[in-house]
Amino acid sequence: MRVLVTGAGSGIGRSLVEQLLTAGHTVVGVDRDTAGVPAGCVALHCDLSDPAQIDALADAAGALDAVANVAGVPGTAPPELVLRVNYLGARRLTEALLPRLAPGSAVVNVASLAGRRPVVDDATAWRLQSAGDEEILGFAKAEGLDGSNAYDLSKKLLVAWTVAIAAGHLSRGVRACALSPGPIETPIIDDFRVSMGAGVDAAAGAIGRLGSAAEVAAIAAFLLSPAASWVNGIDVVADGGLLALRAVAAASTTL
Repeated sequence: MRVLVTGAGSGIGRSLVEQLLTAGHTVVGVDRDTAGVPAGCVALHCDLSDPAQIDALADAAGALDAVANVAGVPGTAPPELVLRVNYLGARRLTEALLPRLAPGSAVVNVASLAGRRPVVDDATAWRLQSAGDEEILGFAKAEGLDGSNAYDLSKKLLVAWTVAIAAGHLSRGVRACALSPGPIETPIIDDFRVSMGAGVDAAAGAIGRLGSAAEVAAIAAFLLSPAASWVNGIDVVADGGLLALRAVAAASTTL
C-alpha cells in the first residue's frame, strides 16, 4: 500500500509510519515540522490550518491506497486553530484525495473519547459536519467555546463526518473508520492534563496506565489494511476498558 499519514512527526502518527514502513508499505509522512518524520518515507510539509497548503499537499501527494488523518492540536490551543487543524483541515485534505482513491482503499480518522462529551447534541453535530468552514467557526464563536470545548467538538464532528463519507463512498468500495483513543502517552499529554484537568490521570489510574502510541497505531494500521475490508463506517474505541469500567459503575449505582 501507499499510505498518507498526517501528524507523522510525533506520537501516534510517527508510530503508525514506523509500523507501516516495517510492514513494507510506502508512506507519505506529513507534518508541519518534518524533522521528526521517520526516515524511509516521503516527508512533506503542511500546516493543516492553512487551506492553501492543504491544497498544495493534495496536488503533491500522488497515487494513494489509504489516508490516515492523525494530526491534531490539543485544547490548550486557541479554539479556531483547534477546529481548523483537527476537523476542517482533515476534511479538506481528505475530500481532495477521496476521488483518487481506488476500490479497496481506506481512510482512518483519529478522533478521541473526548468526542463523546456533550459539547453539542448528535443532531447538531450531524448538521455541522457538512457545514462550511466559516459556519462551523462562527458556531464555535457564538457558543463561546474555549479550546477544550472546541477540541471536543472537533472530534465529535470528525466521527460524524467519517460516517457520512463511509456511506457516501460505499458504492466505490472505499472505506472510512474513526478511531477514538482514551488517554495516550504522547508528547502532548501534558497539554491534555491542562485542558482536561484531573480526568486524564484519573482515567489512567482507573485502568492502570496510559495507553501507548504504538497500541493505537497498530489499530490504525489494521483498519487501513485489506484485512479490515468488512469494517466500515464505525468509531473504534481504544481506551483499555475505560468505558466498560464507567458503564459498570453507572449501572451499579442504579441497582
